[in-house]
This record gives sequence, C-alpha cells and structure tokens, in this order.
Amino acid sequence: MKAEIKELSKYGREIIFEVDRETIEQEKQTVVKQISNSAKIPGFRAGKVPENVIQTRYQDAIKEKLIENLVSRCYLEVTNQNKIVSIIEPEVSDVKLDTTLSFKVYVEIKPTSSVKKYKDLVVKKIEPEPVTNEDVEKVLTQYEKSKEFAISVIDPEKRKAWKEKVGRQLLEYNKQKAIQAEEDQLWEELLQNSEIEIPEKLLFQRTRKIAEEWLGYMNLKEKTKDETDRIVDDTLKKAKPYAEEQLKKYFILEKISEQENIKISQEEIDESLQKASLKSRGSVSDIKKRLEETGRMDDWKEDLKIDKTFQFIKNNSRWIEKIILPGEKNETRKIQ
Repeated sequence: MKAEIKELSKYGREIIFEVDRETIEQEKQTVVKQISNSAKIPGFRAGKVPENVIQTRYQDAIKEKLIENLVSRCYLEVTNQNKIVSIIEPEVSDVKLDTTLSFKVYVEIKPTSSVKKYKDLVVKKIEPEPVTNEDVEKVLTQYEKSKEFAISVIDPEKRKAWKEKVGRQLLEYNKQKAIQAEEDQLWEELLQNSEIEIPEKLLFQRTRKIAEEWLGYMNLKEKTKDETDRIVDDTLKKAKPYAEEQLKKYFILEKISEQENIKISQEEIDESLQKASLKSRGSVSDIKKRLEETGRMDDWKEDLKIDKTFQFIKNNSRWIEKIILPGEKNETRKIQ
C-alpha cells in the first residue's frame, strides 16, 4: 500500500491511497469465505457453496465489502502511523477498484488554540427572581383553559397542591435562568481571552447536524418545495453562528483541561452512569452496554471531562454581589 499526505489548508489534510493487487486478493478471499459461510443457495449445503458460485452470485456484495474493509483498514493504519487524529467524519472520495484500489480521504486536524486567562475571572452573582402569587396564578390560568385540568382542580385542596407544584417549578426555572446568566458572564470573558480558529469542514458538519436537529422539530409536510428550501436555508444560516460558538467553547475547555491536566476517575464515571440510570429508570449495566455497543463511551468520558473543566473555572473565579462602577462607593463583598 502507498499513501501520500497532502496539506490542503492549515488544518485540512488529503490522504491519497493506492492498494496493491496482492493485498486486494488476500482481502477478497477473506470476504468470499465470510459470505460463503452464511450464504444459502438451493442445492448446496451451508458452507459448501463453490467459490466460483459465490463470486458470481454475490459479485456486488463482495466488491462493496472489499472496498469497505480496505478503506477502513488502510485509513486507520496510515493515520495511526502518522499520528493524525481527525476532528471530522473522514470524507472518502474518488474510489476506483480495478487491478488496484485507489481512493482519497479528507480529514481535518485539531486547530491550535490559546487561552490567555481562565482563572480569577470576575462574575457577578445573580439572584433568582422571586416567584409571586401572581406568577403562579398566571400559569394556572393558562392550565385552566384546558377543560380536563379545570375539572381536576375544582377541589380547593387540589388547587392548593397545584399552586405549590407550579410555584416549585417556577422557582427552579428562575434558579436555572440565574445560573445561565452567571455562566454567560464567564463565557464572555473566556471568549474574549481566547484565540481559536474553527476548521471549515468541521464547522460545516456541526452546522448541518444542528440544523437537522432543529428541522426535526418542524412540521414541513404541508410546505411546498420552495417553502421547504427557504426554511432549510434560513435554518442553516441561523445554526452556523450557534455551531461556531459551540465549537469554540469546546476547544477552549479542552485546552484548559490539557493545561490543568484534568482527568476523569473511574469513580466519577460510575457516578455519572448511576445518575443517568436514575433519570432514565434504566439499569447502569444497560446504559453502559448501549454506550459501548454504539462506540459512545469515549464521548461520554470526554463530556464528563469538559464539564469538570468548566466547574474548575467556576471554582477559580471571583464571585461578587455587585460590580462597582467608576465613582460609586466600594461596598462590594466577595462571596466565594
């Protein structure tokens, strides 16, 4: 096998492969044998079908599996040898199979990034907005527009219970809103103190993924093709800056985790799986099995590390109750 690595851009790499005839024949024999073991052809016992019959009957399947196996194997071999880690789904193109196999794979490597400051960031503590009786009544009024709900709260005791429940829900919402406002302050400072470029193809893939998620919540069945195309284009435009910000945040936290040597212990992994099982009402073993079968266990661990890194930043920030403006009397008190 021959492989040539071309630098197309700062982060883009194209790998050109050429697989020799001998390697192709060896892999072909393996594929034919695998198909032969499971092939069911009238007049032949399982596993006893002549090779020439298998090659004739399953010609397309053999070719497809042969290319799939060789592309995957050669790609992994070259990227491992050259320590190339792609941050996008590798894009395979120009596949040609004759006496030899040739193809190209485009990848993008991790961008360089720098974070000038991530400790001792100043964050103004945000107190959750109080929940008033009026707030609760507004929600109940909306609920009561439903006949079934109105009937269920005719009883004064039931209505009281519902008021308490709605009050707790609104309070939790306000708490989360306050936390988000605090975190927004942290991210504003982190982004201002960071330099990072997002590779073009990575941004495109992430934008498309987010847009597909958003479009999944829309009802486009009754839309015309032109209307659907406009909605798709508009969704992609809106998703792009969101995707870019997501990626920047990820690479910032990844860079900080490297600098601070932040790791995830097995105990933390087990604890996260336990929390997930309580939330989904599934067993820890089932969740772990699904993650391993879908190849998402490494992603799970990476998410834990990223979350831990952000918590590290929060723990090392200066939390204050009030930001003093020029000319104001300094009565600010550090609270954390």
